[in-house]
Amino acid sequence: MGSWIKNNKFEAFLLLLVIAWAVGSYLYGADKGKLYDESKANYQQLSGAVKRLQAKKPYPTTDNAADFEKQIDDYQKTVSDLGAKMLSYRPDSLEAISPPKFIENLNALRAEVTNSFDAQGVEYPGDQFYLGFKNYTGGLPKEGATAHLNYQLSAMKALFDVVSAAKPSALLNVHRSLLAVEKDKAPEAVARGRGGRRVTRSTSQKEPPFERLPVEISFVSSEPVMRKIISDLTSHPDYYFVVRSMRIQNEKRDQSPAKDDVEFDVPEEEGGEDDPFPGFEDELPADDAGDPAASEDSAVVEEPEVPALVAGDKGSRVLGQILGAEQINVLLEIDVLLFKAAKTDSEEEKKNS
Repeated sequence: MGSWIKNNKFEAFLLLLVIAWAVGSYLYGADKGKLYDESKANYQQLSGAVKRLQAKKPYPTTDNAADFEKQIDDYQKTVSDLGAKMLSYRPDSLEAISPPKFIENLNALRAEVTNSFDAQGVEYPGDQFYLGFKNYTGGLPKEGATAHLNYQLSAMKALFDVVSAAKPSALLNVHRSLLAVEKDKAPEAVARGRGGRRVTRSTSQKEPPFERLPVEISFVSSEPVMRKIISDLTSHPDYYFVVRSMRIQNEKRDQSPAKDDVEFDVPEEEGGEDDPFPGFEDELPADDAGDPAASEDSAVVEEPEVPALVAGDKGSRVLGQILGAEQINVLLEIDVLLFKAAKTDSEEEKKNS
């Protein structure tokens, strides 16, 4: 081999060049093939993303993006206007009064409500009725709770004005849950993990823009009166009442009509042959040759008199008891919403930081 190379230097050099060119071409082609595969995978990924975008409605073009931004602006404006309307229910200021002043207001408003109930003929629990604030008949509220309590007291007065105007038969009970400012709130339990380690939640729940002042009332009324009470509460101009839940029970739910209460009249059987056309001959028109006046008189058909019902006749009683006119027992769970004051931008930034 060595001697051949010495004798054929030119051919050996050409052979070497061919081998080097082949190896270089192979390496170059392998590298380009790898780049092609990467480009193809990238193209398929981008093509799939484009197809997913095209499947969206609306398709994210420039015009659709501008229209979508306009819809967001309109939505934000609607939310802002709604927030302004909700804040119109909030009083200008929550006046912190002294505890004796609150008791004085309670007694005065209680007298107004009871006088209104007496005038409308609405029964109420009597001396046990203190608009839901019976726990303060023997003691004073906390100093820091009087502002919220005085607002709720005014809302309760408005609530019972609505009830009095509707004239239910009786107000059975009033239950007012204690507010957070009335009691010493226990510290919230901290979530603990394995080994007693403290666990922090990654997402925090956003506080609602209002405070709930819950109350429950139960009364006896007819269905139209109940609907009037709910309608007037939900459309009250000064306070935002929310009927969270309700329960209605018919006072005669255990006294529904039985099958034996229904009785039908049984026609009496008459003797003789059945005449398919009874009275046919008597109702024939008079002869044309007769008296015209007599013909006119005979053509007048007298209406049969309706027989009067005889008292104690069981055959004339169809249904012994009819539902629909009875009273209903109603329980309403109501929330009076006290909207919080709108926060400024600086307060929002401070809270977020």
